[in-house]
Amino acid sequence: MENEISGARLGGLKAAASAHPGSVSPAVALAFFAIGTFLMALLYWNELLLFAVIIVFTIVHLAYGKWKRLKRFIMAMLVGGACENMAVILGAWGYSNAHYLPVPLWLPVGWGLAALLLDEALPGAEGLHFSWKAPAAAFAGTFLTGLTFGSEPLTLLSFTAAIAGFFVMEHLKKDELAAGLAAAALGTAMESINIIAGNWHYTAARFGTPLWLPLCWFSAFLIMRRVMRFGENQ
Repeated sequence: MENEISGARLGGLKAAASAHPGSVSPAVALAFFAIGTFLMALLYWNELLLFAVIIVFTIVHLAYGKWKRLKRFIMAMLVGGACENMAVILGAWGYSNAHYLPVPLWLPVGWGLAALLLDEALPGAEGLHFSWKAPAAAFAGTFLTGLTFGSEPLTLLSFTAAIAGFFVMEHLKKDELAAGLAAAALGTAMESINIIAGNWHYTAARFGTPLWLPLCWFSAFLIMRRVMRFGENQ
């Protein structure tokens, strides 16, 4: 009986590992996320230096996972970076030290790495797959933010309505709620540290950090999880 139980546990662990090839443990992912947060806050004054540091940081993380999650990183980097450039062009927020693009050179790489780390750290990804609705929602949400950012209550209401609609239409699953809330807390904390450090600023935010930012992170993370799974077996 003990051998059967041990075998079942081992099989479960193997199944979990195979479901997330190349993943690091949640503790390691959160440690990388925390270190990255403070590197951005400390080094943002030198765009090229921070760009190089984040590239090295990303290579170390991907190599640690034997490069098996490279495609997920690239998808998050491309879509996240494009959305960030769009938001800055629309005037919703801006960066203190961006000399070559609307956003700093390190930002798309940082976006891809942050999405990958949170995906590894947080539960609720079982059964998720890519849908073209995901990148469409990412760009639509960015555009909506660019239209409403002048009024924090309006942007907050827009995110609330959008998230409620996603759950009602079952584009998001109820068992993703915990992961979304955790991403909202971690993302908002990361941004608040960098806002205080002077790395970036929001155009209309009475308290520095916009009231709608946690909902932005909630929806952005759950959407990006689907974007990242482009081309994977369904």
